[in-house]
Amino acid sequence: MTYEEREKIFSKDTISIKELADLLGLSYSKSAELIRQIKFKFNRLDVQGVLHVEDYFDYFKITDRQRYLKQQEVAI
Repeated sequence: MTYEEREKIFSKDTISIKELADLLGLSYSKSAELIRQIKFKFNRLDVQGVLHVEDYFDYFKITDRQRYLKQQEVAI
């Protein structure tokens, strides 16, 4: 997965089952199972099949979110 693909996923508020599968290299069914596990613990968004990005960060205890944010291009 390229940085641009990761950046595109994390630039939104939600992560779909397919996006999570692509991010973590999981099958679709394993990704769906993981989303259910995360939602059991954190569930800001009560919508089936998608996960709030903040719930993803909280579940995996990601505190340094700088690398997930869109990088600013520097004009020379």
